[in-house]
Amino acid sequence: MGYIQELIKSSLPGVYVHSIKIGKDEEADKKAGFFGNANNEVADVCKKLKADENLQQGFNAIGFSQGGQFLRAYVERCNDPPVYNLVTFGSQHQGIADIPKCKDGDFLCTLMRSIAARGAYSGYVRERIIPAQYYKDPFRLELYKERSIFLPDINNELEEKNPLYKTNLASLNLFVMIKFTEETTVEPPESSWFGYYNEDGEILSLFDMPIYQEDWLGLRQLNETNRLVFLECEGKHMHLEEDYFSEIVKSYLSEPFGSYLTIQN
Repeated sequence: MGYIQELIKSSLPGVYVHSIKIGKDEEADKKAGFFGNANNEVADVCKKLKADENLQQGFNAIGFSQGGQFLRAYVERCNDPPVYNLVTFGSQHQGIADIPKCKDGDFLCTLMRSIAARGAYSGYVRERIIPAQYYKDPFRLELYKERSIFLPDINNELEEKNPLYKTNLASLNLFVMIKFTEETTVEPPESSWFGYYNEDGEILSLFDMPIYQEDWLGLRQLNETNRLVFLECEGKHMHLEEDYFSEIVKSYLSEPFGSYLTIQN
């Protein structure tokens, strides 16, 4: 995130950047991306952002990978101070059908996958493994809604809808969702645009799903008022070209605030 901060600052001289960290140091922050409770982490972020005096008038926000849906959860559940434009890169808004694979030599990720293999919806795993909390088995949707502790709630998929989530998300000036063209980490890649498998294993777009048609989250409202943006980024998951990223920053994060947020989780 230090590198990302410098790119933002070079694109927007004088900008204030708040980079969210979960944990007291870099190693703890990395560990929190694999192990923990997403609900607790989002609640902690709500407190930290509210305490930052530089953000009190509102800010633009950019989230990378799972940080994108965690930032969206911040908007839905807290949004105090409020987000103006929300930009997400390669996020898993509709969940994942497989736990992300690990890079060679990444011990924490390998440990996470080995624990998750016990069953994403089992009591131990669902409370402690972050990716399991947005794992969505398209062939066992009722079990997913019953047992998953995070994604069904922030996507308003439960029988009792939370009207605050829709109100807060629909208050965004822009919601920009960016999908990688050679995505292999997020399964399916369309999740970055709220697409997902149906029970027959076919990919449905956001527009063909109840979350949009019944407007559980305000996404339809955003789209019908030209505030929902779908973009593609050439390349693999989180492989960002500096020129492309700089253009995104200048296009969507330059107005009206001088305050920005980056997140990695």
